[in-house]
Amino acid sequence: MALVIENNLNNKAENAIIKFFNKHSDLFQLSPLPKNIETGRKFMDKMNISQLSYSKYCIEDEKSYGKQNSGNWWKQAERSISNHANILSIILYSDATTTDTLGKSSLHHIYVSLGNIPTWRRNKEDTKQLLGYLPILSAKNEKEKKSSEFKELARETFHNSIKFLLDPLFQGDGVDFNIDDKDI
Repeated sequence: MALVIENNLNNKAENAIIKFFNKHSDLFQLSPLPKNIETGRKFMDKMNISQLSYSKYCIEDEKSYGKQNSGNWWKQAERSISNHANILSIILYSDATTTDTLGKSSLHHIYVSLGNIPTWRRNKEDTKQLLGYLPILSAKNEKEKKSSEFKELARETFHNSIKFLLDPLFQGDGVDFNIDDKDI
């Protein structure tokens, strides 16, 4: 189970690992692994082992980081909006990748996901949506690439591109969001 959880594998891969182990081990009926990952997660949620338990405590003058919806900012933001509104946390992922076998052409994808989705679920393929591509500037030579003008142009291009992609979110009084035929 540790391999499965630490690597945030999808359910299909997790079940394949469990099936492979159960099939090729000499334990047959006595396998320590569950029949599938859902059963394993339920089992781990019920575990009461002191080494796995934790408690929160305050350390003055120290920053602590955790889930975004557990912080003071989130609580203050929730108090500042009406009871009929919700906070939607948007996470952007970006990654430059080559598009040919020679490594000469590349694209800079930008994906969007929701921070309101639990991390183990958010790391699955189907929770990310391609938002667009960021332009990649090319310099004539290494000297131009290191120049302050080129770096400034790259910064401006990046920020203008992000603004263009996200502008629809900032039009009007928010975003209408529909899940299971229900407006949220």
